[in-house]
Amino acid sequence: MKVEFYEHGCKSFFKKYRKQHNEITTMISTAVNKEMATGMTKVKLATRKKIAGKSLYEFRLNIGKTGSVRIAFTKDQDKVIIYFISSHLQKATFTHELDRVIDKTD
Repeated sequence: MKVEFYEHGCKSFFKKYRKQHNEITTMISTAVNKEMATGMTKVKLATRKKIAGKSLYEFRLNIGKTGSVRIAFTKDQDKVIIYFISSHLQKATFTHELDRVIDKTD
């Protein structure tokens, strides 16, 4: 499955972890593909808002030295778009930040 990263939502995270950019994208791509293959067991609905008619999903992921993060994404038949990555693990904070990113995509 092809994994893409939405620049506006992921830019600040990748700017903070510039040196680990390639490692982080690889780990996220691997984890997303694994979740798709296993039936999205760890995945939850991220927000009630939709992007282009698609629901946004989220799950927590440990990405090595950087620690745990939450990622928000949409899925299509053969493509996943990561809209937001955050090191804020609390659901309410994550959803608030995600909603700000979504509002700017419309």
